[in-house]
Amino acid sequence: MGSASPLVLHTECSDGWGGQEIRILEELRGMRRYGYATALIAPQHSQIFSRAQADGFAVYPVRFKNKGHLPSWARVFKLIAQLKPDVVNTHSSDDSWMAGFAARVLGVPLIVRTRHVSTPIGSAFSYKAFPHLILTTSQAIREGLMACGIDPERIVSVPTGIDSNRFRFSSSWRKEIREKHGFSGEDIVVGNICVLRSWKGLDFFIETAVQMPPRFKFILVGDGPQRLRLQDKAKGMGLEGRLTFPGHQEEIEKYFSALDLYFFTSYANEGVPQSLLQAQSVGVPMVVCRTPSVLETLQGAEDVLPVDYGDVPSACEALEKAVQIVRVPDDRRKEKNERVKSKHSIESMLGQIRELYGQWGIRTRRISQDSHGASHEERR
Repeated sequence: MGSASPLVLHTECSDGWGGQEIRILEELRGMRRYGYATALIAPQHSQIFSRAQADGFAVYPVRFKNKGHLPSWARVFKLIAQLKPDVVNTHSSDDSWMAGFAARVLGVPLIVRTRHVSTPIGSAFSYKAFPHLILTTSQAIREGLMACGIDPERIVSVPTGIDSNRFRFSSSWRKEIREKHGFSGEDIVVGNICVLRSWKGLDFFIETAVQMPPRFKFILVGDGPQRLRLQDKAKGMGLEGRLTFPGHQEEIEKYFSALDLYFFTSYANEGVPQSLLQAQSVGVPMVVCRTPSVLETLQGAEDVLPVDYGDVPSACEALEKAVQIVRVPDDRRKEKNERVKSKHSIESMLGQIRELYGQWGIRTRRISQDSHGASHEERR
């Protein structure tokens, strides 16, 4: 690629759709706005493949069946050799082994490995041998990698950013969603918006809901491998009519406006949980489980009550206490939105990454449009 248009090639072997994949797509979109050429390698049946393709990105299919799948290795080598990217950014285990190794052998100028989750790594070898630079979505994840003997000079925390213009309170959205799901003006609506998987701690959500007074209504927005089991559990515990499962929703910003309280029950694996930033940006008071990444994300935030995972009495007490701050004044909501915008915006995230690219001599001067449509020339 020419120096005015460096190519950033992302790889992702995941089939699912969650915070990690959303961040990758936002990076693709953002770097395209700033004049970089951007592309993705992913499984053809994955959600990120179809979504990136629909957004007009060059997307190349690789099965990533497992680390020993030789056709995937050959395909990755061939693609990187043909595309000659300036940056290869890998994200999950299998694609990091294949694309990281291939990029090293083929002499890609900058190889980046992004670590999105806080689970302990199985082996530090691929982190030490392949990437020049490791990005983490939180400082807690960075410290975990350092404890595995990885050079701290190569690890940089770049928290995930959100679109604070999208995630802001709307009374019309609140009315629309509450009417759609039969919530009255007197109901206290408690929600969680996530992929319904095991470590999201949603059994704790349900077990707490059972103990709350009838005026508390609950909603779990999202889909995932645990959905049917959770629905059966809620039914068995007598929560029909009080706990709603609307499934996956594209316009989740509307659901945040409909909530009175956000009950975040994840107990592991989180980097910077995007839903916490989204709830904060909308101005929804929160009850959260104590984990290092969660407390890091919400440092200095108002209207946040932490509890220990599984402590139902404490969670019930926190939700009752949070009711006192449910009706957040408009000026407080605006302050929260501005605070998220200043610390956790997409543009801040992209700026940090572009700064790192620049340190490796990868810059663009192409005229492009920013997120508001204004033309500008990049001089980084």
